Amino acid sequence: MATLAHLDGLTDRTLRRLTRAGVIALVVLLAAFTALYVMGQRSGGGPTMVERNVSAMEDAVKQAPQNVQVRLKLAEAYTKAGRTDDALAQYDEVLRAVPKNSTAALGKATLLYQKGDLDTAKALFTTMAANAKTSEFARVDPEAQTAHYYLGSIAIKQGQYDTAITELTRAKAMDGSDADVLYLLGVAQSKKGDDANAVANLSRAVAFVPTGWCDPWAALQTSYGNLKQNEMAQYAGAMNAFCGKDSGAAVSQLEPLTSGPAALPALLGLGLITEQQGDKAAAGAWYLKAYAIAPTDTTVLSSLDRLGVKPPAAGSTTTKAS
Repeated sequence: MATLAHLDGLTDRTLRRLTRAGVIALVVLLAAFTALYVMGQRSGGGPTMVERNVSAMEDAVKQAPQNVQVRLKLAEAYTKAGRTDDALAQYDEVLRAVPKNSTAALGKATLLYQKGDLDTAKALFTTMAANAKTSEFARVDPEAQTAHYYLGSIAIKQGQYDTAITELTRAKAMDGSDADVLYLLGVAQSKKGDDANAVANLSRAVAFVPTGWCDPWAALQTSYGNLKQNEMAQYAGAMNAFCGKDSGAAVSQLEPLTSGPAALPALLGLGLITEQQGDKAAAGAWYLKAYAIAPTDTTVLSSLDRLGVKPPAAGSTTTKAS
């Protein structure tokens, strides 16, 4: 069963979500700060880049204590430095001045979520989602979408799977390509016994993020197993092994599947593995075998195109890579 371990701690995925929502922005620092960076690069010790960033933002807040954007940047700097309580204090200062500042609300709610204060975080995310409903851009508001995502995550943690499905379905409607949302929606659906829909959403999640994130593959293996689709469960397990850097085990599990009901995904999996190993000829051969089964499949066609391999002409039976 997949875990929610990737949700605990301020992970790269969380940082990416915050970036998309506008909480963490790319900031062009002042020339004086750039000079400090250059000096730090030349010296072997002294404060780190993160520490200098904090110091620079603290100075900026002292010079302009009423500037909301500067305080938000200081909160961001504290977050990156792991100073959660200091970051929360800055978000509170912003919210005292501008109670409906969504960037501060999202930043505060996310940090509280990371700290495990789920009820307070839930209240903030709920308010954000409610406020977004009045906006003409509500359906494409990344902050509102993120709020629904975290409300779904909190509901899963609290065992409220119906609520989780409702919130994550809303988040999915706002961004159907969000792999994080698709994964959690699949987890919630599986918890409710709806493994058919769980497979649909988890399959989309791994289509968007096929490597480097193992939880969706493990969840897929569980849901396929619950559906008694043993070959597909073995396929998902093999891809989970590949995700875990055990390519040998993955290949040995996938090869027997290339002539059964899991043939197409198994061939694509073998192609992906050999492609990532740098063996483009072998990868092309696997993708051509997949093409013979599903000549209109978009994943097959894009894989061949990525390698510069042309599909055989109509009526041809060759499966050799060009």
